[in-house]
Amino acid sequence: MVGFVSANFDEEAPVDYFRSVLWRINVDADDQGRGVGRFAVQSLVEEARARGLDHVNVIYEAGEGGPEAFFRRVGFTAVGETEYGEVVAEIRF
Repeated sequence: MVGFVSANFDEEAPVDYFRSVLWRINVDADDQGRGVGRFAVQSLVEEARARGLDHVNVIYEAGEGGPEAFFRRVGFTAVGETEYGEVVAEIRF
């Protein structure tokens, strides 16, 4: 295994950004930069689209060494902030 993605689709979630959300994505350090993470996000987008959704959210902490650069590269755009100061970003399709 070189990586995994954890996500959730819940049309009844009380908070909008939890209705279609990428919770976690991990790729082994030796395999980063080879398209594994991009493939995982694209596969998640395809699953969301098949479920009739038009976007996927991700929530992360901004800062040095964080995942923000990766999420921007694969198409996520910051759209807000959680009550705890985390970034909410989305990819629309």
